[in-house]
Amino acid sequence: MHPHIPVHDLWWLAAGGASYGARYVSHKVRTLRSHARHLEIPDPSDDLLRLQSQYGYNAHSLVSIAPGASAWTMPGIDGAIVYGEFGRVWLAAGDPMAKPEDVMLLVKGFMLAAARAKRIAAFVPATEHFARQAVPLGLSVIKIGAAPYFDLKTWSPRGNRGKKLRAGINQATRAGVTVELIEDFDEKLKNETAQLCLRWLKSRPAGTTFGWLLALDPFLRCERKKLFAARNADARLVGLLAVSPMPARDCWYREGGVRDIQPPPGTADILKWEALKRLRDEGAALATLGTAPLAKEGDDDLSTRDHPVIERAMRNLSVPFSVFYNFDGIRKFKNKFVPSWWESEYVLVQHGVMVPTRVAHALLRAIVPGGLKQLLTRRAVRSIRR
Repeated sequence: MHPHIPVHDLWWLAAGGASYGARYVSHKVRTLRSHARHLEIPDPSDDLLRLQSQYGYNAHSLVSIAPGASAWTMPGIDGAIVYGEFGRVWLAAGDPMAKPEDVMLLVKGFMLAAARAKRIAAFVPATEHFARQAVPLGLSVIKIGAAPYFDLKTWSPRGNRGKKLRAGINQATRAGVTVELIEDFDEKLKNETAQLCLRWLKSRPAGTTFGWLLALDPFLRCERKKLFAARNADARLVGLLAVSPMPARDCWYREGGVRDIQPPPGTADILKWEALKRLRDEGAALATLGTAPLAKEGDDDLSTRDHPVIERAMRNLSVPFSVFYNFDGIRKFKNKFVPSWWESEYVLVQHGVMVPTRVAHALLRAIVPGGLKQLLTRRAVRSIRR
């Protein structure tokens, strides 16, 4: 593994050919030039990590503190909004990190600053808690999915609802799969993880990596996370799961996982099961498996219905985009773990005829760096190769 290329960039290189490698180099050059222009701007990461450890309520609060993100702060307020700029949109990573009494003042300041810069302010994925606070500010609220939550003190997937989960765990156990909490992040493990990530990427339908909001970099901020590894009967690494803290909720977020191309049956089940059990045994109150995009689960009394065309389009996205992302499969898999409840998640945007379209494009750019063109091109290339 090249010492200057992080694991997630290795995935990018492995997924494409020579032309993609050339685009990768061009991208890195632009990134380095941009970094050089901002050398005089202090790195906000340390202060953001402090804020996250106090006020992190959103599942993406730690994940969002990553290269490429900016922090918006306000004099006199101990808080920040982590965001990325995509075209004319300032896309904030969910909820602000601040004292509850300061959140709305911080949001107002962020929206005014965006307006002065002729930018559109948007928040995604916003929790139900934050969305309810923000409605009085006149923001449009659009449901984009839901996340399953587990009350670890009472959670027990028994009965008919949990039979598929138990079947998967039993399969993995019979195949000799074991799960361990990683205590030592040595070079051997990092190399194993890099190889696992490369194999995982090759098995993906569209062969693409996710960007800022959904990037999977298990070793970024690893000192604040818990990492779980699954090994087969031969001690080969066949699965890896990272969970990050949401301190304001005494909750842990399963931020991402990778597994081998053909792992033993039930590997994904036993990996998440053992992680949830370990968190419960250590006294955590809650856990979540993260957003299931476009899921209808969860109560929704907040959507403002300002953009019926956009909302209708989102409801119908799951079928044509299933070649890139198995929306229904992801929802069913998360539901197999018998969550205690589902919470709706939202995008919050300013009013305006073109605002939702621009925000949708910014969100796609935040999730998939190359946008829709990259998805379509690389899907076609992989189909031809097959």
